[in-house]
Amino acid sequence: MLANFKKVGVAAAVAAALGASGAAQAVIQGEPGDALLIPFVATNGAGKFNTMISVISASPTNVNVGQFPTLTGPKTSTSCAGKIHWYFFDKNSVEIVDDKIAVTCDDWVGIDFGSIIAAKSLPSALDVPGYMVITDASASATKASGMILYGAAYQINGNWASQAYIPVLPMIDDVDTAARDEVRHLSEAFLDDANPVTAGMLLPGAPGGQTAYFSLRYYLQQTAPTGDTSFVLWFPDNNAARSTQTVLVFNADEVAISARTSIPYELNVLKVGVDATTDALHTGVIRDGLADTGFVEFGVNDYTTASTVNGFGSRAGVAFSLIGVNGAGTDQTQTELAHERGLK
Repeated sequence: MLANFKKVGVAAAVAAALGASGAAQAVIQGEPGDALLIPFVATNGAGKFNTMISVISASPTNVNVGQFPTLTGPKTSTSCAGKIHWYFFDKNSVEIVDDKIAVTCDDWVGIDFGSIIAAKSLPSALDVPGYMVITDASASATKASGMILYGAAYQINGNWASQAYIPVLPMIDDVDTAARDEVRHLSEAFLDDANPVTAGMLLPGAPGGQTAYFSLRYYLQQTAPTGDTSFVLWFPDNNAARSTQTVLVFNADEVAISARTSIPYELNVLKVGVDATTDALHTGVIRDGLADTGFVEFGVNDYTTASTVNGFGSRAGVAFSLIGVNGAGTDQTQTELAHERGLK
């Protein structure tokens, strides 16, 4: 038994931080959406490193549709059946592959990303850190999603050796001219934009001048139980303003050291560690000021006139830690959402 959780910082209980939040402008979990955002999806093959996604297309007879701000458009006993359409994007928000899956009302479907990539011979999606948007296949620029979608996702290492929860955010897929629309359609096969302003962590918006503060936990102990950490940060746009991002790296004794990292992409996956290097699945690193355990505080001031906003001028994203405990080969990877500190 560990006598002092603060000092040792084992991540065995961090998944409890994933409790659902219904507050506006915070990361919402467990609520339905016209569409879904899975902010981190990657595979190097089924049975190796993979992402598994669970989707339910609910019937409106079993949902209080008016209670949820992420549901819009007509929801009928027929619109909940048809096909869902998933789109996979790389770190720069470039669409790589897409596919459709038939569903019925109150149906469950599973998306085994690695198996799909292998079965359909889509090597361009292997070893690519990306994200996925899932919506009603009949939705378009002029037609809102008729579906009520729930989702869950998991990062799988090896043959189910470790299963880490990936947050899934509900999104609004109204007609593209609607002020609150968050999924913009170019054509049946392509999306133009995805910006979860309702269900995400609030980021700076117009007219600028504010900074969004949040922190992410890390655990890197080198003696048993050993640890490793990656940070996942999804933003609604690519932005050079985040290319040189100052952070404060705290240890467990309230001591902070200033450091820098780079998070310019829509999807950023940072390897955390004194010897960290980028690789196929990691877009950046944090090396300086690290202790066995602690947290990293980000202050993001990235609004520009080119920033992606919705009709209300809001921007939002999502960030979380993937914390491995016990070291290489026996890692049990767990998830901890960013601790939102608000706009200042």
